[in-house]
Amino acid sequence: MRTICTIITSDYFPYAATLYKSLAKINSQELLHVLVVDEGEVEFHIATYPGIKITRIRNVYNVYKADILYNKYHTTHPDGLRWSFKPVFITYLLEQGFEKVIFVDCDIFFFNDYHFLFTELDSACFLLTPAHTTRHYLLHEEEFLTAFKYGMYNAGFIGATKKAIAILAWWSDCCSYKIETNFTDGLFVDQKYLDAVPVLFENTRIIKHPGCNVAFWNQHECKRKIVNGKVLINGKHPIIFIHFTNKFIPELLNGNDELLFSSFQEYKQCFEETGFQLKQFIVDLPEYKKPNMLSMVKKKLLVRTRFKRWLLKLSQQL
Repeated sequence: MRTICTIITSDYFPYAATLYKSLAKINSQELLHVLVVDEGEVEFHIATYPGIKITRIRNVYNVYKADILYNKYHTTHPDGLRWSFKPVFITYLLEQGFEKVIFVDCDIFFFNDYHFLFTELDSACFLLTPAHTTRHYLLHEEEFLTAFKYGMYNAGFIGATKKAIAILAWWSDCCSYKIETNFTDGLFVDQKYLDAVPVLFENTRIIKHPGCNVAFWNQHECKRKIVNGKVLINGKHPIIFIHFTNKFIPELLNGNDELLFSSFQEYKQCFEETGFQLKQFIVDLPEYKKPNMLSMVKKKLLVRTRFKRWLLKLSQQL
């Protein structure tokens, strides 16, 4: 058995519902297990969302470190509670009999067949997706540095089998130590710890498909190109899922990442079918602003970037 899961507070159910609908369009039999970390009401029509299974935090309290994490974060750090319970909830589902579990953040939306991700778990016990930030400082220095500040991998996607229980326990231990942003100490919430996983544990795999976890942080490394009327990543890879974070959506509406705007429109329509609107969750959500001619020309010319690439090639030849 296999399943996909996510974690929300009760008021964020529209995000989970939207995620589920994107999965159901591809596989109508898909299950989405949703951990709700507060005591708020979650009401929905089972006929509309037949594959959504709600789990309350009290049901996972006996999983390794769950009680410690709950007592540490539930009153002082609600976000930390959600982040720290990723390894807890994945472990819980594995203990319930699921052989393969994929966790995704609730603001992720699937566009194409994702079943190969479960296939990867036939020969690996733990899956990670790289952030795919720029690989050389001469191209986009600020983006280059983000990988070393925020982590090489994005914690919005994790895949695991029962053989990964030791990894999940280690991650829970790390989360019980600290969930904070402290660049001096090399910490970034639950995410930066994942950098160590491929070094410390066997049978971990990094999903290199650039159409997975498409987001604002990988615009330059995962270029969006139109090929035969479709947006492909780097001209050949279909978009598997996009991570529509609260930072990314305003970027799209302000005319950045223009080629993904049609994908956002699909996401927005699906979200509003839940009866809610994104502006209820994103403060100061801007209206869509089509890029003006000047910015489009500037983007095409990319004078600074071209010059930096020339310097990069020159430095590699020396």
